Amino acid sequence: MVLTEAAPEALPKQRSRWPFYVCLTLLVCVAAHVLVFKDPEWRNDEKLARLAKRVSMFPLPPDTEPGDLGVQGTVGIQSGNSNHCDYLVRMSLLTKLPDAEIARYYESAAIEGLEGRPLSGTVYVNPSGSRRDGFKGVIVEFFDGSHEPGFDMRCH
Repeated sequence: MVLTEAAPEALPKQRSRWPFYVCLTLLVCVAAHVLVFKDPEWRNDEKLARLAKRVSMFPLPPDTEPGDLGVQGTVGIQSGNSNHCDYLVRMSLLTKLPDAEIARYYESAAIEGLEGRPLSGTVYVNPSGSRRDGFKGVIVEFFDGSHEPGFDMRCH
């Protein structure tokens, strides 16, 4: 048996695998971040969207129409200290009703909250008075608080 020495150019080159492992590590880190932190935020945003939909489907009182801002919502710590999630849905309205009547209408509302308990609204009347057409601006807020935060960083 005769052993011959091959020229280095004839041997196949070994490629370095470190770029592959760096990319794989980055991909795993991004996936872990999404699973641990973003997924709880997305689930809480979905809960807020369902609550906002229930608020917007509640019938408006007579002589009342939607305002410029429509329905808006917020998830996070709205009251108290940390480690709980609060959900706040706010809608702007234009109404000709007296302040006491619009407040009574939304305080007696029974919109289903996230865990099934009824929520009533709090009405804030624009202090600048009414417009030329007789309408005045009001903000109605529905607050559902003290829910489990999970890993949603907005609630810690």
